Amino acid sequence: MIPRPDVHRRYCRQLHAQITLLLSLVMLVSCGGEGPTTSEPTDPPRVSGIRVVSGDGQRALAGSSLREPVVVQVLDEEEQPLPGVLVLFTPSHGVTVPTTAGTGPEGRAATNWTLGSVSGLQTLAVTTSGASVNIRSHAVSVEDSLDVLFAPPDEAELSAVRADWASRDFSAAGGMVELEEAFSMGGSPTTLSIVSHQVEGMRHYGAIIVPDRDDAERLPIMVFAHGGDDGVSVESTLFILTVALGEMRDDFVYVIPSFRDEPLEYGDRAWRSEGPASPWDRDVDDSLALVNLAMETIPVTISDRYFVVGASRGGGVAMLMGIRDARIAGVITFFGPTDFQNEWARDIASLLVRGVTVDLPGVEYLRATYIVPWWAGDVSLQDARLALVRRSPVLFVEDMPPLQVHHGDMDGVVSVSQAESMIRAMEEIGRGAPEFEAYIYPGGTHDITSIPEAIPRGLAFLRNLLGPAGE
Repeated sequence: MIPRPDVHRRYCRQLHAQITLLLSLVMLVSCGGEGPTTSEPTDPPRVSGIRVVSGDGQRALAGSSLREPVVVQVLDEEEQPLPGVLVLFTPSHGVTVPTTAGTGPEGRAATNWTLGSVSGLQTLAVTTSGASVNIRSHAVSVEDSLDVLFAPPDEAELSAVRADWASRDFSAAGGMVELEEAFSMGGSPTTLSIVSHQVEGMRHYGAIIVPDRDDAERLPIMVFAHGGDDGVSVESTLFILTVALGEMRDDFVYVIPSFRDEPLEYGDRAWRSEGPASPWDRDVDDSLALVNLAMETIPVTISDRYFVVGASRGGGVAMLMGIRDARIAGVITFFGPTDFQNEWARDIASLLVRGVTVDLPGVEYLRATYIVPWWAGDVSLQDARLALVRRSPVLFVEDMPPLQVHHGDMDGVVSVSQAESMIRAMEEIGRGAPEFEAYIYPGGTHDITSIPEAIPRGLAFLRNLLGPAGE
């Protein structure tokens, strides 16, 4: 049966009315009984700016990644963090990963920037809808940067180092005897003491060995400055001195310093000097303080002159001691570093800034404390330069006492170029024998036994300094 048209129209009107009523009731309930209302559409928060959180102003090797990621924060018109915003990172050189990032709950977005291969200023445009900011970075060339670090020091820098040395207090304070007992040096009786004292509030340990002689003759001190980074063995050092000195072994009071943050070992015991470590530089302060303690507490010592012998790292310490203490009558060094600004030192620095490990005494300290922090911008150029200057005896040769240098030309630890730097520096001021002697040994390595001629030459040098009567 087909409904009549007028009936169909009436049915549709009734249905429409029912639907309208139902919608009205729903609106009434949802509005709390206040009848239907209309709401104004709200605009989403708008970006007002981008704040740089971190990563700006970094310095890195051209073509390498920055150490820190670039992090920005997007803010709304009320300076509040704005999440859910897409940020675009566009570098002038190099690449970023990612190139786009959405802001998180704190309105932050981040990327990692690998610089382009071009040296100089590089920029990274950070943009989003309605705001932008530029991040700056400096891409550096290793060689150009090292040219600046290793440029010859000027007189102001040398004066600054001398002033620093003059301000230091290396008087011995709080001296204590940790152990004392008899000790035989090749059949000669001695009294061995392990002592400690304070330098700049840090406790430092060393050994003092006094020959047991029947006469009342006063004796000069001989300091032995050890090599390496692993501390010093008293017995091993005294064995070397006994063999090397022979009949002269009873002619000195021996002083054996440890260095900061390293042990002094004797028998089955070890005493660690307090740190932090400071190869070559503060090694000198501690050694000078130990000498002062010996002079103050051992009546037999001569107080106005003494001698220093050093090997490897200790050779550099010995030369710096001679420059800083006018009481030192002579220095003998075996394959010690003299010049932290020559090509060998520069080549090491070049490896360090490229992330290459160089396993040589003292180098890890320089890498972690000066070279890499300077490269990263955390240590100033001036501080890094002065750190190298104050460890370079060749720059202060006019203050050097009589010096004898021994070095093998096949040394794989300390380049023979270090001895050659000292030879040139002495030639420039007209210093020669007997106040300066240098011996380069063909085939000699970083081992005293590989240069046997050095021992008799060293003894002759000492005898000449002691004088005809050995006084």
